[in-house]
Amino acid sequence: MFTFDHEASLEELAGIGKNRRFDEVIDDEESEDIQVICKRGDEEIPLAKPSRAFYFGDRALYDQEAKRYDQEEKSRILNTDQFTRNLARFDELKRACQRGFVIPFVGAGMSKSAGLPEWKEYLLGLCPEANLDADAMRERLEINGDYEGVMNDLVQALGVNRFNLDFERDFKTPENISGAVTLLPRLFDSCAVTTNFDRVLEQVYTSEGRAFVEKVTGRGMANAFFRAIPAGDRYLLKLHGNLDNAAERVLIQAEYDTAYGNDGNIHFDFPLPKLLKRLFTSYSFLFVGCSLSADRTIQTFMKVAQELGGDNLPHHYALLASPADTAKRQVLDQRLADAHITPVWYPDGEHDHVEQILQLLSE
Repeated sequence: MFTFDHEASLEELAGIGKNRRFDEVIDDEESEDIQVICKRGDEEIPLAKPSRAFYFGDRALYDQEAKRYDQEEKSRILNTDQFTRNLARFDELKRACQRGFVIPFVGAGMSKSAGLPEWKEYLLGLCPEANLDADAMRERLEINGDYEGVMNDLVQALGVNRFNLDFERDFKTPENISGAVTLLPRLFDSCAVTTNFDRVLEQVYTSEGRAFVEKVTGRGMANAFFRAIPAGDRYLLKLHGNLDNAAERVLIQAEYDTAYGNDGNIHFDFPLPKLLKRLFTSYSFLFVGCSLSADRTIQTFMKVAQELGGDNLPHHYALLASPADTAKRQVLDQRLADAHITPVWYPDGEHDHVEQILQLLSE
């Protein structure tokens, strides 16, 4: 067992373990990035904790190398060579999170990381049962972003009762949840917003010993959510409702029309636009697991930003995959700018970066 030098200072003892990832690299026998070697003549003697030997052997050099490693890891995770603005945006986001100014806005991508179906592929998977052309539906989703229309056609073809029964079963919460979503309770020990219908967030927060005191829906008693934020209570706002409550759900086109308005415009006297405007003008959001496609939620934020101007809004952030197609990237960039949302990009398809970026935020 490793014993501490009796002359070790309190500062040294307090600093043990603060560079966990750096220590793991040093202690990994298979890693050649950095090694601490003890020798007796030509014989190499294995150390139980090389990181501790390095730490106490030369604290100044240890701190220097730990800082260098952290900077390199940060650049790698944020892909600063490809996305040159990521570092400044991330540092700003981290300061806002540390001050408690940020509320997570959680989308379907986080539930996918926990093992539930990806939303687009789920809809396309229903097409054979509904006798609908999956290729045509894919085009509507990917090119036009017509999730409402596709959802509406699927439900009409399958029948509302049958769809509701299968929908609840298909999105049953996994018993063992892993992935990026498990980091959220450590980062945001208060309120959260989600457009997801499943109960992944509820289970993750409960597993971390930070269960939500209450959950409300966008078409329910949302005022309680606003009171909970300054009070520091853990409330979950399920913006579009729950799996098992169609009365307060926003999923098919008729339900969107009831919640947002039915003439193609955003009406701030309707329940969800009114609620979203109040939130968007009062608190900073971090969008995670959200595609931020041109749906009515992002259209609402764009209209709020257009009416009030960016100078009158808090900063909002998003962890987003950068489209490989330049034209698609430009369209998304403009949409985000119009909604006053700052992206921290990661390479298209490399969604494991979300977990790594959240880990950086929590350190």
